[in-house]
Amino acid sequence: MPFFCIHCRSEIDSKFKACPYCGEPITDFLRRHLEQPLDGKYQLLARLGIGGMGEVYKVLHLHLNSIRVIKLMRTSIAGEPGADDRFLREARLATRINHPNVAALYDFSTLEDGSRYMVWEYIEGTNLHDLIETQGPLSPRYAARLAIEALQGLEAVHRAGIVHRDISPENIMIARDEAGDQRVKLIDLGIAKQGDSTEANKTKTGMFVGKWKYCSPEHLGMLDAGERIDGRADLYSFGIVLYEMLTGVPPFQADTPHAYLMLHASEKPRALRDVNPSMPESPELEALIFRALEKDRKKRFASAREMAKALEELEPSLDDQTGAPPPLPKAFEVTEEPTKVATPTIPSGGLPKPMIVDSHAPTQLTTNGAPMARELRKVSTTNVVPIPGERRSPVKWIIAIVLIVVIAGAIAVMMMRKQEPGVSVVAKKTPPVVASVVPAAPGRVALNAFPWGEVTSIRNVASGATIDLKAPFVTPAPVDLAPGTYEITLSNPAFRSPITRTVEVKAGEEQIINMQFADPATATLPQLSGGTP
Repeated sequence: MPFFCIHCRSEIDSKFKACPYCGEPITDFLRRHLEQPLDGKYQLLARLGIGGMGEVYKVLHLHLNSIRVIKLMRTSIAGEPGADDRFLREARLATRINHPNVAALYDFSTLEDGSRYMVWEYIEGTNLHDLIETQGPLSPRYAARLAIEALQGLEAVHRAGIVHRDISPENIMIARDEAGDQRVKLIDLGIAKQGDSTEANKTKTGMFVGKWKYCSPEHLGMLDAGERIDGRADLYSFGIVLYEMLTGVPPFQADTPHAYLMLHASEKPRALRDVNPSMPESPELEALIFRALEKDRKKRFASAREMAKALEELEPSLDDQTGAPPPLPKAFEVTEEPTKVATPTIPSGGLPKPMIVDSHAPTQLTTNGAPMARELRKVSTTNVVPIPGERRSPVKWIIAIVLIVVIAGAIAVMMMRKQEPGVSVVAKKTPPVVASVVPAAPGRVALNAFPWGEVTSIRNVASGATIDLKAPFVTPAPVDLAPGTYEITLSNPAFRSPITRTVEVKAGEEQIINMQFADPATATLPQLSGGTP
């Protein structure tokens, strides 16, 4: 029987470890169950992700003709001490929750090899991360409306004796119910801990589980002896989420766990309008967020219900206008997320030089600067370190070349005057140096894209030659090109359609090209009523 990739549907050899066409990993679970329904009733449709605990799939319940989500515990960790208990505990705790703002658990089972899986409600919609990335910051009133529903769901989670421990935009879904009304749902209780558990502060293996960007000081172990994590840790994480909903960026950004540890331990978040000056002013809402972000949990809201009630009182007075996306930096910092607040991390030898295209070989692109798009993603816009000013003035070295040509010509004339009589001077003339051998000064193009873009091709329109991109080139970043007309194409996996822009590059000149992805056909969530997202 032929085997087809679950991602690109290409026919491939099932023995492959990954699809040769799209790179999708092929696991033993896929080999066994892609063509044969799981437990005779769940047909795998797509893989939604791979995490530390296992794999997540979108499936079809064949008997009920209903879409579900299966969360599989990775077989390799099934035998680890405590892993099986954690998975069982998640299922049992989740059955305590029956709330419209929390995803429902439908089924739980064990496979022949001992691995376990859970079947969750499938939510058709978009998560908050994608909504912010595609549409930019939300209006204060709309953000408050979403936050109130999310907090009501979080209150239900806490009342069941659970600390979610992974509150983040990716785990807050926005969909519509059967009546067509907007509905917010919390998902992924996979690392939930029972509040009265003696292991509530950590996993059985002693490792922090969650997202460093959104973790609370308690998550990082900042508790007094005998204290345990409670629901107030989730409120700190939610304060970070609400901050990001309004400004477009989280309050803390770093490159390493140690840096996040320092930020969450002692750093105060910046004022909202300092981060995004275009957002409507709301001192009361800002004070509410800063209360949730208190380092001392005793100073935060006592419960999700209390925080939701405070937002409900504020909502009628909040502005319904959205702020603009966070401004792109003027300096050519090379970072995938240029507007996020961070402590800049500079490699020990300084920043790399920008990519250069040799004017003698226009189809070759060196990659001196390409890797730094991955190395320096978290550079702060408030502490932007511009690329070192080693760029030499093109006028200086053009003058130097001209002087060399003049001197060479003078020497040639002197040599010709010393020729023997009868020898034609014209015949012995040194061939003139034509201007075409003098390389033209390159022009610099700074590519910026919102939310971000990867350059997939740069083509010289005149010659048709394509610049060879040796490594991923993520905006914003400068690129030096020989003079000419180029067609530059950017893509972003969140959008179906790439962006193509024709750019005229002139010798010795700089220009900034700003692009914005906009593809309504990819929107998974229609315009929600009652506010402008």
